[in-house]
Amino acid sequence: MTLGYVIWNATPQLLDFGKFEIRYYSLLFALGFVIGYILLLRVFKKQGLSVELLDRLTVYMVISTIIGARLGHCLFYEFDYYIHHPLEIILPWRGTIGKDFEFTGFQGLASHGAAIGILAGIYLFARKTKSSYLWTMDMIVIVTALAGCFIRLGNLMNSEIYGNPTKSNYGFVYTHDLTNLLTTRYADVIQDVSYDKVDTVDLPIEQGVPMQINIQFSRRIKDESKVRDFGDLILPLDLTKYNFDNNVFMLGTNSLNYNIERKDKRLWLHAQIGGLPRHPSQVYEAASYLFIFLLLLYIFYAYEKRLRDGFIFGVFLFLVFTARFFIEFLKQNQETFEDTMTLNMGQMLSIPFIVIGLALIVLKWPKKYEITGS
Repeated sequence: MTLGYVIWNATPQLLDFGKFEIRYYSLLFALGFVIGYILLLRVFKKQGLSVELLDRLTVYMVISTIIGARLGHCLFYEFDYYIHHPLEIILPWRGTIGKDFEFTGFQGLASHGAAIGILAGIYLFARKTKSSYLWTMDMIVIVTALAGCFIRLGNLMNSEIYGNPTKSNYGFVYTHDLTNLLTTRYADVIQDVSYDKVDTVDLPIEQGVPMQINIQFSRRIKDESKVRDFGDLILPLDLTKYNFDNNVFMLGTNSLNYNIERKDKRLWLHAQIGGLPRHPSQVYEAASYLFIFLLLLYIFYAYEKRLRDGFIFGVFLFLVFTARFFIEFLKQNQETFEDTMTLNMGQMLSIPFIVIGLALIVLKWPKKYEITGS
């Protein structure tokens, strides 16, 4: 049996201070803006434009992206919830400070909402500064493609927006939900959770792949009987009570096959469980957006003198949302209401952008070389 799957057990938090945390997603999101600013600074200087103008554009860009992405998620995907919790649209936490307070950050952001926000924000910028709207969008979308790559890598670190089951031994097995349950609910006794591939159990390929979960107990647990109780009772109960989106599951129906090891003065529980390989759709999208970024950058520098305002913008819209449209076929729906739709919400929202992009490509096709001489 060829074990071609990846066990993805990444921790979303780079730093965790309990009530407050810094996530990889937030850093990657910010990094997209920082690198975008640096790239645009070179373009602005080359065009003889002021840094002050770029600074104003950056402010419009950041604000419109965040507002658009946030509103897009709340309106397109979780309207029923946020219509009853409107303050949570703009506040990065839930509950009341001092009571059930939980800092969540803005975890619900939609790329289509971000696109609409950027279109509106750059229109306001162009109108305020009397700049060319289409030229500004040409410059913005080059760095936006790179930012999209970073954001999807952030989604990967969050173990979210993943794909459908591959029905093969290829793919990513997302184990974070189980790891998070064990390390938070039993934080006083469990030190660490990790996973290994095994090939000692045959599973139907459509059902999943075998794995070994390794649970490291804290030094305070010295009695093997307590670890045995965890393997006999607690872990099987958690695996059956919570489905973890079917990403991890019990092998068999009644009991776990496990062994106990004492290593480095700690007790370990090694148990065989099952995992469901899924398409790493975040990786697919990140790779697509990185390719599009490099292509747009090449077009800008190779054909700069021939380009018409709006052409790069059109190529961006067409390629990004065409990629998004087809990758959605491999992705799990974000909300249950999409399960009854022929095309999900992401695909429906992509179609207008694809059409607009194609129209801009045709209407703004680069000029031919003009040969002059005496």
